[in-house]
Amino acid sequence: MHHHLRALVLLAVATFLAACAAGAPKIPTHRVAEYAMTPPAQGTQTKSNVTIEVEVLKPSGAYSHPELFAFDIEQFPESHYNFATMTMFPKEAQGRRWCYTFGFGEKFLTAMRVKITNNTPHILRMKDSRIYFVVEGEDPMAAVTDLGNATLVNVPTSKGDARYLPRSFVDSDNSLVHWLTHFESEWDRTRKKGIIKLNYPLGFVSLVVQQNRKQYQLINDLSAEILPDFSREGILLFPAIVSWQEARLMFYDITTKTDAAGNPMEKTSFTFPLVKEDVDMWYDKQEKRWKRGLPPVAATASTSGSSGSDQGQ
Repeated sequence: MHHHLRALVLLAVATFLAACAAGAPKIPTHRVAEYAMTPPAQGTQTKSNVTIEVEVLKPSGAYSHPELFAFDIEQFPESHYNFATMTMFPKEAQGRRWCYTFGFGEKFLTAMRVKITNNTPHILRMKDSRIYFVVEGEDPMAAVTDLGNATLVNVPTSKGDARYLPRSFVDSDNSLVHWLTHFESEWDRTRKKGIIKLNYPLGFVSLVVQQNRKQYQLINDLSAEILPDFSREGILLFPAIVSWQEARLMFYDITTKTDAAGNPMEKTSFTFPLVKEDVDMWYDKQEKRWKRGLPPVAATASTSGSSGSDQGQ
């Protein structure tokens, strides 16, 4: 009798715990690969009166850069301002929407924010320098040198339906807009579709870039010049997915001394070592923001590698 009673009690407890677990809120989580400077102090270097400061851009730090990733969807055309995009990029508690433009889901591009300060007596011309992303055993990869054209053009589908895509993506011009849209399309092609199918409009990222265009100027624009005692800030983008465990950001042929005629007499190189980190993030449904780390232990986490909300990290 006692054995039967004990079994019933254990069964009731197990049933109660199972019900509690089933009713516990599911917290979306995912893990992202990011590059970090190693050591962090290496992010600022000065040689021969030229200072280069590098900040690695990453999903977990997106909210520190509203000038890049916050946007006003009401300024977008109707083709990209709809139920799907408002759902996938929800308005946070502070009233802003966010889109980390340098990648989607589990694939993120290698991007940095760079500031170069020229304390030499001559002009620094970026066309004279070379900037590469270097990985052991791989060919050096040059940084993107053109922002591109984010203007949407109508490219009808095979069914004759209207589809609006960025001009640079249509032209495959290897610009920043082209590469961002390329990986955006790869994400959309392979992402998991929910019960309610949300048709994501390609080119959404390009509209975020267009809206914040002044902040997306490229540090290595071939036409850029930095006058003595001036600085230039901008973006570095490499069409490389964050995947290698170790890498280096290399600046070659930075002219630090010239003769009276302006001919280079001394050129300097800068090396910024990078290491890959796997970072856990969880979605705070109250604040509608992704946060670094694991979710509160009281709730049950569910892995969602590329859920709609993860686009606003």
